[in-house]
Amino acid sequence: MSRRVLPALALIAALAPAAAFAATPAAPAAAARSAGAEPDPVGAHAAIASAQERLAEMDATISVLQDDADKVDAATRQKAHDAVTALKTVRDTYKKEIDSVVAQGRQMTVDQLRTARAALEAPYKQFDSAVDADVAQFKLDVAQRKAVVEARLKAEQSYWLGVASDLQAKVADMTAEQRDAVEARIAAVKARAAAAGARLTKLSTASRTAWSALKQGFINSRQILSDAYAPNR
Repeated sequence: MSRRVLPALALIAALAPAAAFAATPAAPAAAARSAGAEPDPVGAHAAIASAQERLAEMDATISVLQDDADKVDAATRQKAHDAVTALKTVRDTYKKEIDSVVAQGRQMTVDQLRTARAALEAPYKQFDSAVDADVAQFKLDVAQRKAVVEARLKAEQSYWLGVASDLQAKVADMTAEQRDAVEARIAAVKARAAAAGARLTKLSTASRTAWSALKQGFINSRQILSDAYAPNR
């Protein structure tokens, strides 16, 4: 296995902590998003961008379910609030995993990046499974299920539009060679945002409204992020 080392400053910038959870998910820090302007030979920027986007989706999901919890009948309300609190705990664990990578030191190897990816995947899967359980337990209706999916798609679209905007702002100061590579990446992330927008449009007329069908058709149908970042490898 190659032991190529990631540039320390690029990695730390890419891993800048995301904004804390709020009712309306905040865009990740510009430093974290625009770090993608640098070469990504071992996939660090792709991994971090994916983590930041997933964090935005988590926040969007929590925001919608928090609103739903406030509206349920008194007998169910405490359980609903407890479920949202549990989701926030998993979300915070996910963010801490990102922070822990920064704390490892000035350099990261390919093997360390692989370990970091695995550490991030565990709480994300836990969050996803918990949302599935909450949708079933609290019997969310069609409108509520669609609201969760809509919020996640909007978070995804907004994140990638922000990435494209931050990268575009750096193009003017680059050499021609750097500009070609970054413009290819900008096109890729814009395509990702456009795909999320297209799924948003389709969501309003979706005929299959079971939660599993909505997830499969609108949340789990995304391209692999590393493909979007491949032009700069």
